[in-house]
Amino acid sequence: MMRDFGLRKVVAPSVVGILLAGCAGAPVEIADMRAAVDARLAQDVAPQPQDATVPLSEGFAPALRAAVAANARYRSAAAREREAAERIGVAASALRPALSGDANIGAIRETGGRGPSTSNAGIAGGLTVSQLVYDAGGTEAAVNRATAEAVAAIADRLAAGNEVALNAGRAWIDLWQYSERLRLLRGRTSDMDMLLTQIERLSSTGMVDRASLDAARRQIVDISLEETRLEAGLDEARSRFARFFNARPSEVGQPAAILSVDEARRMTRNWQRAPDLQREAAQLLAAQAALVEANAAFQPRARLQAGIRTPLEREESTDLTVGLMLDYSFSDGGRRARQLNAARERVTAQEARLEDLQRELMAELEGADTQLASIERSLPLVVRKIELSRSEAETAQSQILTGQSSVRQVVEAEIEAYRAEDQRVVLAAERQSLLLTVAARTGELRALIALQE
Repeated sequence: MMRDFGLRKVVAPSVVGILLAGCAGAPVEIADMRAAVDARLAQDVAPQPQDATVPLSEGFAPALRAAVAANARYRSAAAREREAAERIGVAASALRPALSGDANIGAIRETGGRGPSTSNAGIAGGLTVSQLVYDAGGTEAAVNRATAEAVAAIADRLAAGNEVALNAGRAWIDLWQYSERLRLLRGRTSDMDMLLTQIERLSSTGMVDRASLDAARRQIVDISLEETRLEAGLDEARSRFARFFNARPSEVGQPAAILSVDEARRMTRNWQRAPDLQREAAQLLAAQAALVEANAAFQPRARLQAGIRTPLEREESTDLTVGLMLDYSFSDGGRRARQLNAARERVTAQEARLEDLQRELMAELEGADTQLASIERSLPLVVRKIELSRSEAETAQSQILTGQSSVRQVVEAEIEAYRAEDQRVVLAAERQSLLLTVAARTGELRALIALQE
């Protein structure tokens, strides 16, 4: 059941005030802008529509694919990608010829001088064609920056798709493992309660020590305390599951494996092509292009320009102009110098960010590979442990009447058998989660679930 956090629908008058202030040309104060932000966040979060429920019956990979497609973060990244692609055209338009026009409808009244005042009314206008011929590479750098940012936006969408699929997959895995572990715990506790009931009958005849029976019951109570922790984990997993799949099932089946350990190890060798790294590398190229752009601002700009202008007075002739227009700013209050310093710092920061992310990803994948190897070695041992524990529990139960085993030994054997089965579920869940993590971090998870480009 979803909790009600008391969110209210608020009409924010401060937002209207900011918009009106913006229309009037007045700057918005920080306090007013923060008030508008708070008012926006106070609005209700729109509930997911019922038809957004992801079908689970088709299997694990199709469900992940549908969850990613319906996810708001992924759709936001896709919209930013389209926005970045449009900005390339915006930057490239400065390299093309520009045509502008103006018109003036009105009158001119000439006064003064020796003659009488005269008035002329009519329409005056002009057309101007211009073409940039030199700006020290500033415009080309702007296009390169926009192109690099578009590549970064593509990589960001791919990274978002992999991350959403990973988190959705983890939610499914956790929902399965907590459901399975609770089922094992409750089943084993029920079996032990039935066993103790039978032993209690024997205790009433004096065949079993009563103190030993009470000690065994305390052991069962101790293990039953784990049920509360597992139920809390199950509730949390259901909440995360509902976020991605818009459904709150009581349990789900074990997700099918979508890659093997060998495939995951192969993926770790191509970690340099991870979408996160591609995004940061593209952002570095964008920062370097912005630095070129900032340097170019200190150079003059040259533009070929041709124009025609018709006069307001009919007696005057139409003017034609053709020439090379030069533009240079001698002083701008330090704006260009500050932009140049900011561009240099951005390059430095982005280089450090890329290096740190490379080291972080490499360490994460190495750790995942080590954990996977450990789990692969442990799983067969756990299976063997389950077999031995079950055999030990059966033997202890059969020997209790002959006095060769005590009630405590029987309960301990049953608990050991449960813990071995629980460990198998935990290791299986960790294994699948690690495989998904490797696939997501290297950018391969989207292909495994057939997510469209």
